[in-house]
Amino acid sequence: MSVGPTHTALKYCALVLFMGITIDPVFAFTFETKGSPTIKSKDGNFAMVFGARAHLDVHAFNDDKSNPAYPPFGSQVPNSHPEDGFNFRRGYTDVTARFYDLSFKFQNDFAAGTFPGSLREAWVAAKLGPGQLMIGQFKPFRSMEELTSSNEITMMERPSTTSSGIYSGRQWMMGMGYKGIFADQLGYAVDIMSVAHAGMPIAGASYGGRLFWVPFAEEGNTLHFGFSCSRDDPSSESLPAKVVDVYGGRRGISKSLGIAGAGGGPSGADSQTTWEVEAAYSIGPVTLQGEYANSRLDNTHLVAGGQKDSTIQAYYVQAGWFVTGERSIYRKERGAFGKPKPISKWGALELAVRYDLAENMSQSLAADPCGTGTSKCQVQIITLGANWYVRQGLRFMLNYYMTEAGIGHGGNSPTDRRDNLSVISFRTQLSF
Repeated sequence: MSVGPTHTALKYCALVLFMGITIDPVFAFTFETKGSPTIKSKDGNFAMVFGARAHLDVHAFNDDKSNPAYPPFGSQVPNSHPEDGFNFRRGYTDVTARFYDLSFKFQNDFAAGTFPGSLREAWVAAKLGPGQLMIGQFKPFRSMEELTSSNEITMMERPSTTSSGIYSGRQWMMGMGYKGIFADQLGYAVDIMSVAHAGMPIAGASYGGRLFWVPFAEEGNTLHFGFSCSRDDPSSESLPAKVVDVYGGRRGISKSLGIAGAGGGPSGADSQTTWEVEAAYSIGPVTLQGEYANSRLDNTHLVAGGQKDSTIQAYYVQAGWFVTGERSIYRKERGAFGKPKPISKWGALELAVRYDLAENMSQSLAADPCGTGTSKCQVQIITLGANWYVRQGLRFMLNYYMTEAGIGHGGNSPTDRRDNLSVISFRTQLSF
């Protein structure tokens, strides 16, 4: 077989690159150990950063007592959740690299089971026009809290407007996306994804986008507004379109608020369409944040033999205050807030509170998308939090959850049924 001129040129280029790397291996790169271990080229065209995080949680549950006049549900049911104790929540290792305008990231969670199901981020990206094109597995461009790093979320768990509720189980998906910032104030992002993650067949389709506007972003004085929308069209081999809210922390109670396609019938519709609005304001050591999501699940139930859809709403409001005077950092490339370095040798102390609600607004005695046969389908959570940032890379978190899952009444009595679970959770977080 003859070798063409293009093939020959590529061989020579590879030889030159190899010689360039081997001629001066000692002086071409620098290695930094402060913070995350980093390898950099002296000309600034190459950088590789290594990272890791470990989140160790411990939980204590105070289950609700059932009313003998009604069947128990939620935490009232024995063995409805794991017992008190420890939980190795996350064990990430990752590497991120940049070579000129090309970058990639690989991140695996060893606490999430076996590979490739444990894979979190695995993508390559390149600068294209004013923005960046990404291909691989990453988070779809949805809400502010969804896109905040688990190392920087204020509470131990995300609210119901994220994959902990509205987008149940669809936090990491495979596909492509494009994002950028216009005039240093208007952020934009679009994505086309498979409704699946690594280890699953490429099946289903998800389309979405996000816009956010930052009128001003100064340290201790940042205002943010955002909007996102998405549509998930699953298949029999993909992740399902459903809303499952978890109350009482990740090891708490899973409450289904509806599953698209569960109604059956001839149409077979099983899609989910969601839109969200978000707002946040950071002033001095105080950060205020909130989001509202409205989601339609197709064909969740039948009424008189006819297929019916469900409308689920979810929202939260959250406030955080750095008692020691630190100020939240706004990460414009992500359109979300991060956490600052402590300014005192004793570390930083943050206090926070959040109210979170999710409900299926279509639930009634006649319509039963939640499968409870009752008049209501709602979850409310008040979370009190305290974070001690001992130093960069070490944080202790304490959360107290006061929850109420309400399923209303069954028609025989006007008395509403509720499950009131309370939980104390503590996390030790190590990262670099």
